[in-house]
Amino acid sequence: MGKVATETTLREGVDMLRVLVRGQVFNSWREIQEVVRQGRAQDYFNIGDQLEVKWTKGTSEYTLPFDVVSFDDVIKEGETDPSPGMWLESHYAMDGVQFDASEAIYVTDVALPAGTYNFTIGTNWGSNCVAGKVYQFTTTKEIPAGGQVMVGKNNDWYTWGAPDVAPANWRVHTFASSAATTPLDSNLELSEGSDGTALGSIASNTKYSQSGVNNLQRAGYGYNRWAMSAMRQYLNSADAKNVWWTPKNPFDRAPQQLATLDGFLSGFDNEFLQAIGKIKVTTALNTISDTDIGASEDVYDKFFLASLEQEYIVPQAAGVEGAYWPYWKDRLELDSPQAQGGAGTNANHIRYAYDAKSSAQSCRLRSAHRGYANNTWLVSTSGSANSYYATIAYRGCPACVIC
Repeated sequence: MGKVATETTLREGVDMLRVLVRGQVFNSWREIQEVVRQGRAQDYFNIGDQLEVKWTKGTSEYTLPFDVVSFDDVIKEGETDPSPGMWLESHYAMDGVQFDASEAIYVTDVALPAGTYNFTIGTNWGSNCVAGKVYQFTTTKEIPAGGQVMVGKNNDWYTWGAPDVAPANWRVHTFASSAATTPLDSNLELSEGSDGTALGSIASNTKYSQSGVNNLQRAGYGYNRWAMSAMRQYLNSADAKNVWWTPKNPFDRAPQQLATLDGFLSGFDNEFLQAIGKIKVTTALNTISDTDIGASEDVYDKFFLASLEQEYIVPQAAGVEGAYWPYWKDRLELDSPQAQGGAGTNANHIRYAYDAKSSAQSCRLRSAHRGYANNTWLVSTSGSANSYYATIAYRGCPACVIC
C-alpha cells in the first residue's frame, strides 16, 4: 500500500500515548479501514494528512496523494444506520471527462421512415437560437422506435453548442438507440423551413421526459444531473474504454472520452478499493427540467466529486449536499464559506494536474447550477467558484471514504 505523509505537526500538551499511536505504521489498507470502523481514525490521522495511493494508466504508474478532508459518518449501500468514515479527496486533478455529452433533441416511440422532418426552436438563447425559427432536414435511413435525432456539428455528435454555433454549421445525426455509438445518418444539413413531419418545439423549460422533444439546454450543452452523468460512470467503473459508459436516459449520448480512457477504478489495486465504501451521495437537482423529479437525489458511489458545500463554498441548497469538509475551511483560511463568482476568488483553492503538477486546472464539482439544466459548478484556475457547460471535459478531484 501507499504511505501516510503527515502535513500537520503534533502540538504541545499531547500526551505520550497519543504521540506513540500517531507514530504507528500501517501495513495494509485493511488495517486503516479497521481503525476507521472502530471510530478511532482521529487517533491516528489529522485533517490534512495525505495517504499515498498507487494508480496506473496504461503502462504508467502514478503515486496519488489523497488528502484527509473530514471525519464524518456515512450511509453505506444496503444499510440504514450510519457508519464512521474517513473522507479522502485527490490532491491533484485527474483526467478530464465530459460531465455529460450533448443529448439528443428527440427520441421516437415509433419507427420514423426515411424522409423530411422539422423542429422548432422554442426559446431565444444567445444569437443563434431564435424562438419560432423552424429547421428541416431529410433522413436517408429509418429510425427505429427508441431511436434518436441529435443535432451537433460536422462529424461531431458530442457537443451541439446551440447558442454559440451558427445554424449553418448545425448538422443532424440519427441513432438507432441511446446506446448506439455509430450513427445511422450523419452530417445531415438543415435549412429553414417546415416541410415534412413536425417533431415539436425544443425549449429551455421542457421538463424531464422519456420520449418526444428534449430540453434545449440539455441538448445544447449536456445534462447537469450527477446521477446520470458520464463523469460519475467513469469514476465508478473498472471497465475498459468503450465499455464503461451506458445510457442513463433515452436522450443520453456517449462522452467523447469513452473511446480513449479506461474506467478510473481500473487503475487501483483491489485492496484499496475494498477499503473504500459505496456510500450515499446526495445532490440537489436543477429547477429548470427536474422539478417533477424532486429537489435532490441520492445515489451510492465509491468515487464522487465534491459539492459546493463540501468544499466550503456558499451553496445553492444549504444542508443538502453534505457538510463542509474541515480541510477546505482550513486551506481557504476563511471564517465563512467562499463566495460564488469572482468576488470569492481564493488562490488557495487552485488545483493542479496529477500529470503536470505546475499546470493549474479548472476542477468540476458535482453540484448542478440549479438555475440551468446544463451547467455544473467548478473551481476555476484562478480559484473562483463558477458554473459552466456540462459538455466541457474539465478535470476533477475525485473523493472517496474509507469506511
